[in-house]
Amino acid sequence: MFFPDLRFGSAPLREAFPGYDPAGDARALVPSGHVSPATEEIPGHQFFGSFGPGSRYVVKIPAAWNGNLVVCGTPATRSEHANDLTFGDFLMARGYAVASSNKGIPYNAFVEPAGGDSPAGRAYPIPFAMGDAPAGSATIRLGALDPEPVPVAAWQEDLPHLVRSASDIVRDTLGRKAVRTYAVGLSIGGGQVRYLVERYPELVDGALEWASVYWHPDDNILTYLPAFLTQMPAYVASGYADRAAHDAIVAAGFPPDRVQGRPHVSSLWNSHYAALPPFYADLTIFLFAKLLDPHAPALDTPAARAAYVPSAAARAAVGAFAHSGKIERPLIGIAGDADVFVTPQHHFAPYVAAVRAAKRDDRYWPYLVRGGTHVDGYAALGWNLQAQLPFVWAGFERLVRIVERGERPAGAGTIRTVDTPAAL
Repeated sequence: MFFPDLRFGSAPLREAFPGYDPAGDARALVPSGHVSPATEEIPGHQFFGSFGPGSRYVVKIPAAWNGNLVVCGTPATRSEHANDLTFGDFLMARGYAVASSNKGIPYNAFVEPAGGDSPAGRAYPIPFAMGDAPAGSATIRLGALDPEPVPVAAWQEDLPHLVRSASDIVRDTLGRKAVRTYAVGLSIGGGQVRYLVERYPELVDGALEWASVYWHPDDNILTYLPAFLTQMPAYVASGYADRAAHDAIVAAGFPPDRVQGRPHVSSLWNSHYAALPPFYADLTIFLFAKLLDPHAPALDTPAARAAYVPSAAARAAVGAFAHSGKIERPLIGIAGDADVFVTPQHHFAPYVAAVRAAKRDDRYWPYLVRGGTHVDGYAALGWNLQAQLPFVWAGFERLVRIVERGERPAGAGTIRTVDTPAAL
């Protein structure tokens, strides 16, 4: 269907319902006060589609199409509109058709009183106070688990499926195929992008991955986050003064904590643990152990989650979609040196090493942003952080020059720390 303006806030969205907030998903990934880089209306076509029950995707084609398509991997368990502010407006203003999906996850999450009707073991029991709600009084119902688990392996295959479908929609709408196809993605979506350029390189011409999850049987979010959960209670109780706990977390592969004198957001670590919903570190162990480990224990207490050790079955499940580093297309990587959740020590440096071991380092340009953390929204809260999105946009422009002009920047296969987007 044709609309006078495809930009976020103008193009129609599907109707929201509990756990499904397409506008909120987009806003959650950018700092407050974010200004769209698309300063003028973008008329064009928008299509909604589905690959099956619970699945949703969206394809947008600006009238001033430049002949190219960009497919977006989607972060976390967010909706098909989560990329609208990080990538959508930026790309459409430059003439790109843009596609994104929800990875088959029917909704993201919503909070409900403890003791709801979610199947046993599928709702995350919040062990921290949240607003006026005391600890233990609420749970988070998760769309990746309820009504039925959506396998992580299926998330990876969703992106190549999206490429094919979006390509067909572009061709059927405009009467010609896209000249080039690019892929971009943040976090879990960045992991999808890595998978795509390793296993389905024929579908894309180049890609950019940002703060991406690295999947390896022996090094992934299930293997290192429990160390963080183990030490954080003592560290928080000490008022962030327990040096032994701090050093143990750093030794487990985390950037050092950043502490400031602002109520409720004093510690960057604690803002990913107990101070701010959705309590990323603790929730993530619960969710992914449930999705990947058929032998996981109940995980109904913080102590159980801190003590969690992935089983051989969990390692095998990760192995089925693990990253190999065998990228077959040019790839730009962006990560933040202050990412205390998907840490560069466990997700960026090991992937660079995998690419080098696979002898594909001549086509990979990894950049580490000084002061960047996992989600740009945290940059507005202090800690001397900076948003990574300007670096990502500069990285995409660099990618296009690599693919379309044959540029070969210096430093391929080597992590370069950058302070400004101009360094890309």
